[in-house]
Amino acid sequence: MRFPFTLALLFAVVLGGGFWYQNTAAICPIPLSYRLGELDESFSLSVDEAKQTLFEAEAKWEESVGRDLFIYDENADFTINFVFDERQELSDAESTQRNKLDAQLKENEELFAVVDKVQIEYNALARSYQNRTATYEERLDEYNQTVLQYNDRGGAPEEEFEVLESERIALNKEADDLIILADELNNLAARLNELSDRGNALVEIYNRDVARYNEQFGFSREFTQGDYQGDKINIYEFSNRNELQTVLLHEFGHALGIDHVVASSSVMYYLLEDMEAVPTFSTDDLAAFYAVCGTTEGWQQKLRRSIRTVLQIF
Repeated sequence: MRFPFTLALLFAVVLGGGFWYQNTAAICPIPLSYRLGELDESFSLSVDEAKQTLFEAEAKWEESVGRDLFIYDENADFTINFVFDERQELSDAESTQRNKLDAQLKENEELFAVVDKVQIEYNALARSYQNRTATYEERLDEYNQTVLQYNDRGGAPEEEFEVLESERIALNKEADDLIILADELNNLAARLNELSDRGNALVEIYNRDVARYNEQFGFSREFTQGDYQGDKINIYEFSNRNELQTVLLHEFGHALGIDHVVASSSVMYYLLEDMEAVPTFSTDDLAAFYAVCGTTEGWQQKLRRSIRTVLQIF
């Protein structure tokens, strides 16, 4: 009777252990062996570049928690796939439109820099014109009064007449110069108005395009850029290298058994925030990791790792 009982007990233990493993296998399955799977050439990402982003995401997780979490293995069943679909097409369209807006903004800034320069030139010339005109009018008034005085006396002495004649010639030349200066001012004013009108038109176009961009792309995006499907991670979309690393960090987190967190600045937040900056883990991210994986490897993790090793052999 003892042997059948022992066999039944062993069977129950194996069955119970198998049930336990199946229900807990996805809880912090470290070290997680993975490899690069499908890489659609439409992403314009080489195999080496794709692997490098994987290694960077792996290292960022491991450095943040101080533990070995992932192993890159070309024979691993778990794959990271880059699947090109309409999401990346939309992202590419957004990137194209954003680059266009950046070019428009640069053109506007360059134009208004010219406007500022011409405005400074105009102001300096206007001040010079006003000062010279005021001086000219003072000299002309003084000249006319002197001539009038000498006319009342029957005429100026010869030596004074020469001085007055010299002043008359100088005043006439200054009047001619002021006319030229006034023309320059008018030309500068016309150019300034033309540049300002062109700048205002460009600003109007830019604002219209920004409004169209915000209407088409200005929304909070849920993490549809990638997903974790138990035996693989699929990457569907990224706008730049930082966003790709964020998506990988996020999906790696799910592969470790971590759910979404509530802090919007977190990598594991359910919405993808603006990822122009290099992604960093928040305290909520790390707390979620430790809640699932602990601060050290526990006996359950060790047991699951041993079972995985045995299953890989067979």
